[in-house]
Amino acid sequence: MPIVRRYWRTVFGRQHPPIGPALTVPNLHDVVAALTRGAGYSVVPRSLCSDHLAAGRLVQLDDPCDGPLNTLFLVRRPGSRSNPDVARVHDALRADALCWNSPPKGRQKS
Repeated sequence: MPIVRRYWRTVFGRQHPPIGPALTVPNLHDVVAALTRGAGYSVVPRSLCSDHLAAGRLVQLDDPCDGPLNTLFLVRRPGSRSNPDVARVHDALRADALCWNSPPKGRQKS
């Protein structure tokens, strides 16, 4: 519900109607699975549901120009930078993050 409330507030400019969740599941993958079985509506990242949208198992209800911002934090345990695998993942994510504010291909930023 926090993701739905944030989406509603950002996109529609008002509080989400005072209804509670119909179902509680442990993660967003299970949210998508529940939605494909008719559990109602939710807000999920496109990366988790694009195959379901393309196959017609889910229907996109809204396509705002400026959706809500999800802030991500890159964290690691102190001292783990000396692990070459951790350093490689850290460096790759930092390099990739430089492109995350670009609009998706075929869609212009307004």
